[in-house]
Amino acid sequence: MISFMQNSGLYWCPLGGNNIDQISGHCYQYTGVLQEKNRAKYSTILVDLGKFDNHQALGIKNSVAAVSDIRNVLQKKELNLKGLFLTHSHPDHLNGIVHYIRAGYKLPTIYGGRYTKFILEDLYSHYQIGKTKQPTFIIINDGDRIKCGNIEIEVLSSSHTCFDAFGFIISNGTTSVYHSGDMKIDQTTYFRKPTNLKTLASRKNKINYVVGDFYGIDNDGMAWREADVLKTLVKIIKKSRKKKIFLPVYPTHAEMYILAFLAALKLKKNVVFYGDDDFYTYLNMIKNYGINFEKIAKNRIKIVEGVPDNIDDLDNNFVVIGAFNDIGNWFKACSKDSFALITATTYFNPLKGQMNARNIRFITLEDYPILQGAGHAFLGDWEYILKILPNSIYIPTHCPYFIAEGFKKLAKEIGFTMIDPTPKNNYLFKLYGNQYQLLSSQPATWLVVKNDTSFTEVWQKATSGLGFLKRTCSRRRTQQKFNMMLCQRRK
Repeated sequence: MISFMQNSGLYWCPLGGNNIDQISGHCYQYTGVLQEKNRAKYSTILVDLGKFDNHQALGIKNSVAAVSDIRNVLQKKELNLKGLFLTHSHPDHLNGIVHYIRAGYKLPTIYGGRYTKFILEDLYSHYQIGKTKQPTFIIINDGDRIKCGNIEIEVLSSSHTCFDAFGFIISNGTTSVYHSGDMKIDQTTYFRKPTNLKTLASRKNKINYVVGDFYGIDNDGMAWREADVLKTLVKIIKKSRKKKIFLPVYPTHAEMYILAFLAALKLKKNVVFYGDDDFYTYLNMIKNYGINFEKIAKNRIKIVEGVPDNIDDLDNNFVVIGAFNDIGNWFKACSKDSFALITATTYFNPLKGQMNARNIRFITLEDYPILQGAGHAFLGDWEYILKILPNSIYIPTHCPYFIAEGFKKLAKEIGFTMIDPTPKNNYLFKLYGNQYQLLSSQPATWLVVKNDTSFTEVWQKATSGLGFLKRTCSRRRTQQKFNMMLCQRRK
């Protein structure tokens, strides 16, 4: 790869995240090159190092994960790897770190938010990674500027489903890229900073490229605002007229813990935080981050963790918030006084059976899709960004290749300038001002992790025919959506 990077410019290569038909395992390489006295000086950073969720489909027995192949970046000293910048704490952007450390690799200084540090430290503990093997971690905040050789990184807060989600403006003097991370426009986030649109707008004449989170691009309109999710929760719970409410949430999505809690508080219902060990781990990190549920409640409701010794102390008026697929008999749930909002699809089938067995009414995301919240921008969010950054070239990530390809016709109608060709993993682009060039399109590999911590190299291949993507965002279904959006805009 280094043989292609001889001239001054900013070089970008997705090592994970621009997959053939998946949406995980994110990792992106940025290398700044300056020519000085007929000699190229390199500075490199990585953004994110996640795990590939569908590792079983890669066909390696006893696999426990798969990660992007960054061995070349780690081993080529000429690239001068300066740091690993983390957009946020979700496994598909973070968990590759522990697998590289366990495999014996030394990683550079890590830059990320305070909450992200909590999550990473929990992973270190789980995998028994001692202090001496842990890379240096530097906590960053919205507005920070970090110099890494000839690359400068400016940190921007982003609206997402966890604390300390960031985007980065990455510059090398000739070229600037806004790397959005997982992001939506929503300015109504609770106890977290929203997407920093003010700084983004102030840099509009300097940003040449947008490496954007296109996960939700096939949904029209704006991503659901958290304020509207909260209003919907309150409305549904109030309309049910039931005293006992069961509300499972995804353990990693901190915003739903908070929204569910605020809905219970507004309706003066006591709160039971209940779930598995994973759930309590995340709940404790939320509290350590500074969210004091008792202080927010101001004695207006009772708050307990786990099933209380005497459920009657809660006056049979409570919301059970957590990661659970079994309500057992502890809560004395029955059709007369209970109702469920199954907002996490992971728990749908087990809870559906339990609710039906007890004749308890429930709703699911099919009834109210808004209840899953939204951590990623929809098309409307990106049209909003386009108004702020109309002259930038857009580089799609965090979506299957066929979605980015299918979006091209609609993008042209709306006014997006899209990079061409659509990047796949291991495509190397030179970015210089508003000029770009595809330099290399080598096949990509994944490193599959086995129980013995060894890596097995596997060529990237189509895998989603075995997973949920075929059911949720197939090529045919997304193309139909894009065609409908195109017709609407032409009207």
